[in-house]
Amino acid sequence: MIEISLVRHVKVAGAPALYGSTDVMPSIEENKLLLTNLTAFQQQGNAYDLVITSPLKRCRIVAKLFAEQNKTPLQCIDTLQEINFGDFDGIPFDDASFSIGTALGAKHWAMLERFWQSPATATLPQAESLADFNLRIVSAWSELIESCYKQSDGVDRPKRILLLAHGGVIRIILAQILQLDWQNPVLHQSLQIANASVSQITVTRPFEKSDLNHYQVNFIGLPVVNTP
Repeated sequence: MIEISLVRHVKVAGAPALYGSTDVMPSIEENKLLLTNLTAFQQQGNAYDLVITSPLKRCRIVAKLFAEQNKTPLQCIDTLQEINFGDFDGIPFDDASFSIGTALGAKHWAMLERFWQSPATATLPQAESLADFNLRIVSAWSELIESCYKQSDGVDRPKRILLLAHGGVIRIILAQILQLDWQNPVLHQSLQIANASVSQITVTRPFEKSDLNHYQVNFIGLPVVNTP
C-alpha cells in the first residue's frame, strides 16, 4: 500500500493573475506555517518517507526545506508543474492589457471568459491546451506510481509520499482516479482545491504479480494551514 498526500502550495506573493508556468514566489509567512504543520504531522508518526515536488518555487521551496529538516529523500518531477497559460501567464489582471476601458482589454477579458466557460475548447493564446495538460499529468502520475512499485536493489518501496503540487495538477489526478470528465468545466470551476490544502490517495496492488492498481480517495481539500 502507498499513501500519497497531495498538498497544494500556499498563496503566491504576486498580484491576482493566472499563474501557471510563471515561477512566482510563495507567501513567506504562509510557507513557514505550512512547513511547521507538515513537520508536526511528520513527528506524530506514520512519517513520510519520500517527498515529491513540482519544479516551481511555490512548491519546491517548502518541499526542499521539509526534506532537509526531516532527512527525507526529495524528487523533483518537471512534468508535474502547472498548466502554461501562454501569453496571459503571470500577467496581473490590473495590467494595462486588461483595462476594461480599452478595446484590447475587452478582447482579453472576452478570451478569459470563453476559457473559464470551456477550458477544453477555448485555449488561450500560445497556451498549453487542456488536452495536452491532461495527458502530461496523467502520464506523469502513472510513471510515478509504476516507479514506486518497481523499487528494487535493496531500496524499500515508499509507503507514504508527500507530493507538493498545484491546483490544476491535483484536479487532473483526482479526475483520473474518480473517472471524471477532465473536459467538464465544472471540474475546474467547482472542485475546490484551496491553497495549503491536502487531498489523500491510497494505492494498493492486490495481486503482486499484476500491474493492476486499486485507488481510493480518502479525502479532498482538507486545510493544512488555516488562512483568511
